[in-house]
Amino acid sequence: MQHAILAISASHLLYKRPDMSEICASHYAIVLRAMKHAVTRWKALDTRDQIALLATALALCWFETIDVNTRGALYHHLEASKFMFQAVKRNLIDHDPSLFGFLAEQYAYLATVSNITLRSTRFDPEMNQTLSLPSLGLLNKGSNFYGCLFGCSHLVYEMIPMICDLAKLRIKEGIVPSQTSCQQYASILRELKAWRPTQSHFSKDFEYAGQLYREACLVFLESSFRGPDTSSLDLYAAVEPCLVRFLEVFSKMSYESPSWTTVMWPILTAGSHMRCLKQRDQLSDIILNSTFDMRAVDNTLHPLKLLWGKMAFDDGYYGSYGLEKVLKEYGITMCVG
Repeated sequence: MQHAILAISASHLLYKRPDMSEICASHYAIVLRAMKHAVTRWKALDTRDQIALLATALALCWFETIDVNTRGALYHHLEASKFMFQAVKRNLIDHDPSLFGFLAEQYAYLATVSNITLRSTRFDPEMNQTLSLPSLGLLNKGSNFYGCLFGCSHLVYEMIPMICDLAKLRIKEGIVPSQTSCQQYASILRELKAWRPTQSHFSKDFEYAGQLYREACLVFLESSFRGPDTSSLDLYAAVEPCLVRFLEVFSKMSYESPSWTTVMWPILTAGSHMRCLKQRDQLSDIILNSTFDMRAVDNTLHPLKLLWGKMAFDDGYYGSYGLEKVLKEYGITMCVG
């Protein structure tokens, strides 16, 4: 765990200290070797060591997002975390519910926002089976770190995997939606429009972050429901009001807000649906003016610029499906966190 934290720290410093690259790689290599060795002895480890291994796997997830890994290394750590959670959750819940909640929120958050495309094989967090949790809103409820990652937007986050499931159904159905998919669409739309912050004690910026996720989810939903053939006037008209509201809210968020570190998913989702140059410029300016010295913040723009370049010549490069095509063409598997 110590080397994982040191690797994360070195990766943060790389933003201004390129000379930290070798130190970062060294700590990362040490923790990977230790993890591989420990996993082969999983059944022989006592519960305390198993929990430490789980915490280290989650720390590596954060490292991959901060280090801007483009090969999907995050997903290997998430799969390992899922297995470990299923093995130790009962002991964790019984003996240290606060630690369980702290680790569970990290897993649930990372597993949820890892879904940025609709057609490719995605990571299935199996939240109910993995965490024995019927609703994200119950996670850490009543604790002093309730919403440490989800803020006041638990319900909005819950919609993301549901929208991905709807997309899979619509791809199978083709052009004409079934009654089932229409009902799922209407249900998700109703939930998103009815969403209100879950707690009043959160700062305004947490509410802004929730609104960003809500608008991005509405865009994600419209794109999913219409299927892969997303370049249509109907879709453009449906998402445009959401994009306008998204930028209005984003412009209000303080550049000093901790919520900035959790908005990579809505930036990618909303940004991939922006056809208007003025909107793209506004989004780019907001991101580049952030006071967070993190490569993950700046590099969120990179895949969007690749997509926008393609979109200028081909309407097929639009939205979540267009982003998926661009990432595949450039051999990028993003680690979103």
